[in-house]
Amino acid sequence: MAPKMPDWSEFPPELLVSIGRCLNLIEDYLNFGSVCKSWHSVATKNNFNNDLTRAPWLMLAEEEDNEVRKFFSLYNGMILNKRMPKASRKRCLESMGWLITVGEEGEIGLLHPFSGVHIELPHVNTTEDYYNQEIDPVACFIGKAVLSASPSNTSDYILMVI
Repeated sequence: MAPKMPDWSEFPPELLVSIGRCLNLIEDYLNFGSVCKSWHSVATKNNFNNDLTRAPWLMLAEEEDNEVRKFFSLYNGMILNKRMPKASRKRCLESMGWLITVGEEGEIGLLHPFSGVHIELPHVNTTEDYYNQEIDPVACFIGKAVLSASPSNTSDYILMVI
């Protein structure tokens, strides 16, 4: 008689939390949460290492008028389709795992692509010398952006743009 396979959904939650705190890559966290419903319910921010290392993900170009963005994992070649309406029709830059989104009308925001957290920032027209741009101010105004700290870890951060 073949040995009985374990029922993964019946693992004690405290054991799952202990396992989750040992994970180091966000890819492992995503895989952990997709095992079954009970594992997914334990896969919360409070139950995991907040300093998960992220193997590089490449965000592919937006398909026209589509709220779904595709991410390619350089870690394992996986393609992740992620619905992100807050990034639709916006230019996206990256810093510390966050997307800096710049809209056609100059609206700026921070968007965490995996948690979905969105932080609205002051409009680009509030910056010094905004009205001195002779061509499209939004297109030529923000070329690079970097965060001083991750908004995942602190509310005391600065977004610097060039």
